[in-house]
Amino acid sequence: MVAPARGFTLLEIMVVLVLVGILSSFALLSVGGGPRDRLAEEAQRLAAVIELHQQEAILSGEPRGVQFTRAGYAILRQDEKRQWQPPAADSALIEHRLPEGLGLALWVEGRPAPLNRPDERAKPVPQVLLLASGEATEFVAVLGLADDREPDAPRYRVASDAMGRLTAGAATR
Repeated sequence: MVAPARGFTLLEIMVVLVLVGILSSFALLSVGGGPRDRLAEEAQRLAAVIELHQQEAILSGEPRGVQFTRAGYAILRQDEKRQWQPPAADSALIEHRLPEGLGLALWVEGRPAPLNRPDERAKPVPQVLLLASGEATEFVAVLGLADDREPDAPRYRVASDAMGRLTAGAATR
């Protein structure tokens, strides 16, 4: 008696190819997008954090401040003596450092604002105020790739007008 031929059928090969395709698409999604996607995510995150603390300022009746640096931002609150205090807790909703390779620029009321690293000994000073009335300092924060100076490089902006209305999206020149 002759042994039957061994091998894979066309259907088995197709099933394996479909499974490999599904697994590779999951792998690509879990790795995340490129720099443009990271910029968009960080801009949305910044807008969400500012909006959250803006609402908290309204509900608590206490103003909040946002201190920006080139590498991130922190939410400040005033103590009993009306002095701005850095965040007391390690919370992603209070202090955030931008991922490696991303940078931030800031304009307050139409002028470039300095983004120095906060001195441990100096009192923190926010560049942006979120008032209990819902109003805010007019600002534009632009997120971009730290080492990319090209005019067509991807940039995302988060902006607020004096009434506290936030906008976020791709920056155009």
